[in-house]
Amino acid sequence: MNGVPPHLPVLLLVGAPVLIAVLVSARRRRREREALAAKWAWLVREREARRSAGARLLQVVNVYQRARRGSKASIRWCDGGAVQDAWFNGWHVPPGAFVPVTGNVGWGPHNGIRNVLYVEPAQVHGWVPASAPDAWRRQQEDLGLAPQQW
Repeated sequence: MNGVPPHLPVLLLVGAPVLIAVLVSARRRRREREALAAKWAWLVREREARRSAGARLLQVVNVYQRARRGSKASIRWCDGGAVQDAWFNGWHVPPGAFVPVTGNVGWGPHNGIRNVLYVEPAQVHGWVPASAPDAWRRQQEDLGLAPQQW
């Protein structure tokens, strides 16, 4: 192997696996982002389909109590930004999740708050993690599309 630097075979032996690992990792991240973007697109369609039934989209700001029978959380309504407390009966809601719900507002006997949102399991119409909208926006930008407001 005249003319081949002595360190080139070592670089190829070390560099090839590193390059393959980087490419595999990038492909995995792209697939995860595409899956999250698809979940967000589904959630927006689901919200629109259930809007006539009173469904609204919220984001879980903070889960401040996990009980055996559900979660107490602070939520923010996506259509106006109002924040309120909520009780998710039978579900440990993930912090940051976006959730289309129907529910009833009532008095919270344990905390004395008048406008607690009570959500039963059948009133949760799906959810996506907090990172889904950003994944959808990045995908739209990669496709050269102007992301619409959700």
